[in-house]
Amino acid sequence: MFRFGIMGAGNIAAQFCDAVKISGCAEVIAVASRTPGKAEIFAKKNDIPFYYSSYEEMLAKKDVDGIYVATTHNFHYENMIQALSAGKHVLCEKAFTMRKQEAEAVFDLARKKGLFCMEAMWSRFLPAIQKAKSWIEAGLIGDLNMAHFMIGFASSSDPNGRLRNKALGGGAMFDISVYAIEITSYLIGKPILSFNGSVLKDENGVDMVDVITLCFEGCIASLQSTILTNVEQSLQICGTKGRIKIPDPHYSERCMRFDANGLAEEFYQRRDNGFQYEIREMVSCIQQGKLESEIMPHRDTLRCAEIFDFCLNNK
Repeated sequence: MFRFGIMGAGNIAAQFCDAVKISGCAEVIAVASRTPGKAEIFAKKNDIPFYYSSYEEMLAKKDVDGIYVATTHNFHYENMIQALSAGKHVLCEKAFTMRKQEAEAVFDLARKKGLFCMEAMWSRFLPAIQKAKSWIEAGLIGDLNMAHFMIGFASSSDPNGRLRNKALGGGAMFDISVYAIEITSYLIGKPILSFNGSVLKDENGVDMVDVITLCFEGCIASLQSTILTNVEQSLQICGTKGRIKIPDPHYSERCMRFDANGLAEEFYQRRDNGFQYEIREMVSCIQQGKLESEIMPHRDTLRCAEIFDFCLNNK
C-alpha cells in the first residue's frame, strides 16, 4: 500500500483523503500545515494517524512514500522542491507552478533524484474524458479541425480570497484556464504549434477573463475562461465526420458523439470523488519504475506553463 503525506490541510486535501480510500491502492498516513492546530484538526477529522506543524517534520518521516501538495499556487514550487529533496515522490495540485522556469527546475530535480512527479490534472483521467479520447483515436469524428472550451463561474469579490489575491496565485488562469488548456490539448493529441491569448485584469492585476487560442496541425482551439460570471461549461471538438460534446468537462461524467445524423453515442459513468483515477495512475507508474505518466507527461505541464507566462507576462 502506497503511503501519502499531505502538505496543506484545506478543502481539496479533504477530497484527496476520500479519494485515497476509494482508490484501493494507497493510504494517507500524515498531514502537515504551517497554520497552528490546523493539521491536528484535519488529521482527526480524516482518520490520519500523524500530523505535524512543519513540513520538514513530516518529510523526515521515512515511511511516507509520496507527497500530495495541496497548498496555494504560490507555494507549489517551494513545497515540491522540499518534498523531492527529501526523497519523496510528488503529486502536485494544478496549476503545477506559476512559471515555466519553476516547473523545469522541479522536473529536473525529480529526474536527478529518480522520483515520480506529476501535476494533479485529475480531469484527464476521468472515464468520460478517456471515452472521448478513445472515440477520437478510433477516427469516429474524422480529422479534427476545431474545438471550443468554455469554463467559468462567479467568484467571491473578496480581494483577500484565494481567487482574487495575486500573491496567492489568484486569477482565472491558474484556477480554471489550466483545465481548458490541458484537457483540450490532451484530447486533440497533437503538439501545440503556436498559441495566443488575451486577459482582462482587475485593478490589482489579477486576471478575471482569459481568451486563449491554441493552434495544432489542421486544428484550432478557442478557450474562454472567467471568474466573473456563471457560464454554461462545455467542450466541443469537431472533425470531418462529426463532433464530441462534453458538458462540464473538468469534472464530467458524460460525453456525447454526434455524426451527420445527430446523436450517435452517449457515455455516462459516475465519477464519485474523481481524484481516485489520478492516484491509481501515480501508484501504478511508481510500481512500474516510471518517472512520469503518459497521460499527464512533464512536457504537457511545461507547455501549459509557457502559455501562462505569455498570457500573464511573467518574467
